[in-house]
Amino acid sequence: MRFAMSEPPSPFALEEALAGAAYEPEDVMLLDAAFARACDQASQRFALGEGIRSLLAFAILEGAKSGLRDPGHLASFALRALPSFRAQEPDR
Repeated sequence: MRFAMSEPPSPFALEEALAGAAYEPEDVMLLDAAFARACDQASQRFALGEGIRSLLAFAILEGAKSGLRDPGHLASFALRALPSFRAQEPDR
């Protein structure tokens, strides 16, 4: 399954994505699980800085907004925002 990712977020994109948003507790748990999984997988390849963590968080919000509801799929979607993960994505 291939996921499309828009341009990398601007420095204020995360705040814009959260502006006026309301999340149910189940949604927060889902987003948190996906974020933790994506950060764990990314940290196995390189040190995570604030920029990478923000990019992953924004990508998870974008994936959830597009309808993804599985933490594994959300984490995979978010990781594709990082070139080192996108470059190794198998063609399907």
